[in-house]
Amino acid sequence: MNAPAALDGHTKVVLRILVFDALIILCCSYALLRGGAPERICGCALLIAYAATLASYSALPIRFYRLELRIFAVDLALLFVLVAVALRADRRWPLLLAGLQLATVTMHLLKLRYEDIIRVVYAFTIAIAAYPMIVALAVGTWRHQRRLMVQGYDRPWTMRDES
Repeated sequence: MNAPAALDGHTKVVLRILVFDALIILCCSYALLRGGAPERICGCALLIAYAATLASYSALPIRFYRLELRIFAVDLALLFVLVAVALRADRRWPLLLAGLQLATVTMHLLKLRYEDIIRVVYAFTIAIAAYPMIVALAVGTWRHQRRLMVQGYDRPWTMRDES
């Protein structure tokens, strides 16, 4: 019996993209359908940012050699949304998302300052944070559901002291 043939580079890339697409669609859909306001806002923001990123890539021959300005703009906008949610939500996981997104934005700024950063390192660094972000969103949504079952309610936003 022959061992299965190793996957070629192109097949690995396509599989990685399909796995990520399935993961982001499943986790964000779960957040949109079962989450509270913070989960729904973050799920929607992540989906919009992903679609905008796909539409923002530069041409393949020059991709990631310089700062990807349109992707940087998408990532910066996402950072603002995540920070706003993290500051108001009565949850801790949005802080993780905002922190990971800050690391992504920081990499863009480093590429702007140091153009000699290897393009694969730049591409990998701005993409890798998305995986723990969508997993954290799914876990946060699951915990929201759990609090609803145990307590009957789950306050979405931190109460402000108006005194």
